[in-house]
Amino acid sequence: MNGVTIVYGEDEGGEEIEELTEQGSNRDTIFQHNLTNGTPTNRKGASTNPTGKYTNLKAKGKLFFRCNFENGNLDAARETVPQAEWDLEIRGDTNNSKYRVWFYFAVSNVKNKQVCIFNVINFSKGRSLYREGMTPLVRSTKRTHWQRIPSRNSFYYKSPKHKMNYVLSFIFEFDNEDEEYFFAYSFPYTYSDLQKYLYQIESRKLSFCKRELLCKTILQRRVDLLVIGKDPRGTRNSLSQIESRRGERRRVVFVSARVHPGESPASYMCHGLIEFLLSSTPLAQLLRKHITFMIVPMLNPDGVFLGNYRTAFCGLDLNRQWANPAEWLVPENYHVKSLIKELADDPWISLDFVIDMHAHSTSMNAFCFVNLVADDSRDISRMQDELTFLRLMSINCKMFSLNSSRICCDPSKLGTGRRELPQVVQDHTHCYTLEASFFCYQNVGCRPTPFTQQTLIEVGRDAGITFLDYYRLR
Repeated sequence: MNGVTIVYGEDEGGEEIEELTEQGSNRDTIFQHNLTNGTPTNRKGASTNPTGKYTNLKAKGKLFFRCNFENGNLDAARETVPQAEWDLEIRGDTNNSKYRVWFYFAVSNVKNKQVCIFNVINFSKGRSLYREGMTPLVRSTKRTHWQRIPSRNSFYYKSPKHKMNYVLSFIFEFDNEDEEYFFAYSFPYTYSDLQKYLYQIESRKLSFCKRELLCKTILQRRVDLLVIGKDPRGTRNSLSQIESRRGERRRVVFVSARVHPGESPASYMCHGLIEFLLSSTPLAQLLRKHITFMIVPMLNPDGVFLGNYRTAFCGLDLNRQWANPAEWLVPENYHVKSLIKELADDPWISLDFVIDMHAHSTSMNAFCFVNLVADDSRDISRMQDELTFLRLMSINCKMFSLNSSRICCDPSKLGTGRRELPQVVQDHTHCYTLEASFFCYQNVGCRPTPFTQQTLIEVGRDAGITFLDYYRLR
């Protein structure tokens, strides 16, 4: 259901928009019908071709919106000032309409030098980094590099016109009528992007890397597992056998990302970690010699593909389903937890880390959530050990903040991987949530610096370097 309804003016469907906003389930049904039953149409009946572009085009300047592509999200666009201002609504997550944060849509049929105001009017949460200066991203068909809209052209405020809800308004001037423009909440990293990347890795036939199919989702998409280490054949049952011949326990680090589909910065961090681990540098070779990394780079591919912010196709937040995951409902959680338990139960494996990568919508910097492992002052040394990796990370990575990291016992986090998985892993295993801000990082005495795709990748790379220091390998 990645279609988008176009409404031109209050007299041409305003009442229908209001009704569907109140009845999210009806809205989903209508859009699914429009996209899958014959020729796609909008509410006015304008037909589209399979690419989503309209065939009965009107004069330039009458904008056409679409999101019928992977990871796209937009529910409705209403023109409030002719050829100048539009109110936009985000589609709620599939089967759970209460989450409305991620947007990603395209605009075409523009005029040269046309200045437009876009108002995103139905965010499901008011707290946002837009308050701190974050702005939406834009690219076009010929200029594929994502750029942030200048802060002077972006505003986040409580709008009397929209029942005092928080509204994001941004101004944009189109400069080429032959291009299609794309706008997004954050840097997209799609399921197809990952599959292409993993195919490229496989084609290199690296002796120290193996790609496995961990499971398939409800919609039959792959949940991939990358095993990177000294001997990729030493996975699961054979991993302990290889190490037992030397009388050693094989050290393993488990990493996952993108359990929340709208948190695309997590994919860039994971990408950076994988790139470092697969590189031919002496440091990467040394790390692979001593440590095996098991990585699930996209834990919720259905949600990513559908353009959801928080949930999977089933409408559940997968990061609240770790206690007793049902294979038929959340196969992703079930198989990841089974693998982690298998590693933890193997006497010849030392599962040292379980790290889940996320993005944060209200905080700056990269940072970690950690568990409170010390019950009293006698366990203070254990708590110090829990923070060792974070201290080293703050030294190696300028984007990572130790001060922003938190020892978190929040009851609302029950059911998350960080809180539930310690019950099935070994006592010494460190369970972290590694977060990166959707917006920026800020060093002491410096102005905030917005994250880019490259700096997010560098956070992952720096995490790999930090493992070298943690294990005292350099």
